[in-house]
Amino acid sequence: MNTITFFSQIDSLAEPDVTVPVLREGEKVNLTCTAPAPCPSHPPNVIWAPALGGDVTQRTQMNADGTQSVSAILNFIPSFQHHELKVNCVSIHPLHREDKPLLSHKSVILSVEYPPKKTRISLSGLVWLGNNVTLTCQSNANSPAVHRWFLKRAGVEEELSISRVLSFTAAQNNTGEYICEAQNQYGAMNSTNLQITVPGISFHAFLSTLAVFLLLKFALVAILIFMTYRRRKEPNRSVSIICAMAYSS
Repeated sequence: MNTITFFSQIDSLAEPDVTVPVLREGEKVNLTCTAPAPCPSHPPNVIWAPALGGDVTQRTQMNADGTQSVSAILNFIPSFQHHELKVNCVSIHPLHREDKPLLSHKSVILSVEYPPKKTRISLSGLVWLGNNVTLTCQSNANSPAVHRWFLKRAGVEEELSISRVLSFTAAQNNTGEYICEAQNQYGAMNSTNLQITVPGISFHAFLSTLAVFLLLKFALVAILIFMTYRRRKEPNRSVSIICAMAYSS
């Protein structure tokens, strides 16, 4: 009867207890998963999946209430690539009915704090005199980054604004290299410089000029075709007249 009661208790095992400290990129930490060991002579095997390239050690401890538990300690160095990654702690108990192991597990989503990565600028709108131009600064960071805009002209760099989005009506004094800086409490990263050159003509004026140019080109081609056609017709007519006169004689 005692053995049957023991198996019944195994069927209702609670999920492991997981302890996750604050995770910062580059700082070594321990993730701890603890599972009960209701049968001290056959303790559970506690594992981390995935192990995140770290080292896992197990230890058995006696609790204040006289029971035992087994902990798996995962020691690793967090990276920004671990951010929002799902990891599982699995407790495998060797004793169960029909000699099948019993599993219990708990999943956690990691939150890793790291400086800005992959800072870049995206451009929306055509760069023509008088057009609306929008620049957006994008970066990966945790905690969220503050974005600053800089304009570099003739070797001199000036700060424009503190915002993720920079919008302006294109004028020739907007010509220059645009730089976005993303910064949080862990560091900063600049984007690649984006060169913007504003032409001295609006897009509509450019289209009008292009239309006139194409029209003149079409007219010139038409004239050349017409003149070529006339030149080809004139010799044939002369030959016809000569032949007609010769026939009359």
